[in-house]
Amino acid sequence: MPFAILRFQKKKEGGIAHCERHNERKKAAYKSNPDIDIELSAQNYHLAGPPRYTYKREVNQKIKEAGCRVRKDSIRMVETLITASPELMNAFDEQEQREYFEHALEFMQKKVGADNILSAIVHVDERTPHMHLVFCPITEDNRLSAKEILGNQKKLSEWQTEYHEWMSERWPELERGRSAIETHRKHIPTWLFKKGEEIDKKCEILSAAIDDIKGISAGKKREEAITLLNELVPEMNRFRSEVGKVTGYINELEVRLDVRESANSSLNRQLEEAELKAQGAEYEIWKLKHKVEQQQKLLAKVPEDILNQLSCKERGQER
Repeated sequence: MPFAILRFQKKKEGGIAHCERHNERKKAAYKSNPDIDIELSAQNYHLAGPPRYTYKREVNQKIKEAGCRVRKDSIRMVETLITASPELMNAFDEQEQREYFEHALEFMQKKVGADNILSAIVHVDERTPHMHLVFCPITEDNRLSAKEILGNQKKLSEWQTEYHEWMSERWPELERGRSAIETHRKHIPTWLFKKGEEIDKKCEILSAAIDDIKGISAGKKREEAITLLNELVPEMNRFRSEVGKVTGYINELEVRLDVRESANSSLNRQLEEAELKAQGAEYEIWKLKHKVEQQQKLLAKVPEDILNQLSCKERGQER
């Protein structure tokens, strides 16, 4: 069954500009994410916004107009990822995809206030269409408080329940998902996600280096690329191995769910909890696997003669 996916990510002031560059496609190229097809980016569309100015300027203006008190480390913006499981979203035609996102936008407007939403942009230039909605977490009594709006684990669970109820009125085949903040990735180590982000940054540098060395027989850039590859390839190998390990958690839950028919009522409750955990973990593991696929696509672009100059040990691991 497909899941209704709603994910939140809090942004302090320092993370706002990067979020805007990705969401609004303000970069000339996205070398660390080969799944973005720049030729299709013109087909992305806004359901709210775009803002007149930058995200940062718009956020600060809203905070100023509301008279909010802020600290240096305040959460100034929340990014929301809205989509559905790939098998459902990619089965929709363009009109039904748009209807799905419009319906989700209406839900978010009711929950956080339409005036607080800076932008809601639908990306159709990636593998699975999805919407990035960003809002300034200002409460009804004009306080800047992402904590109050998103809440604790209980409130996040209520968010997911309300969102599922809202979306399943139109698409009854949707299952209830779980927030990444709600699950807190308790069964997938946090360091693995951080490592994936570190590798993403290095991949972007490597991609630029690959472009620079094409057609050049030797030189400083080629040496730099080889040095970076010798560092990056073993990290990619370890990351791929660790991602493979965490998929065992999903397998374990599925085995437990298979015995539902013969379970007593007490065990049934445990299995229901496990099923909810599986929904959240499955999506997080999918994202990790997606990173691995991106890394392999990038390595495939490395000239053969450059790969041949890697240390024998790492070359053997990669092949």
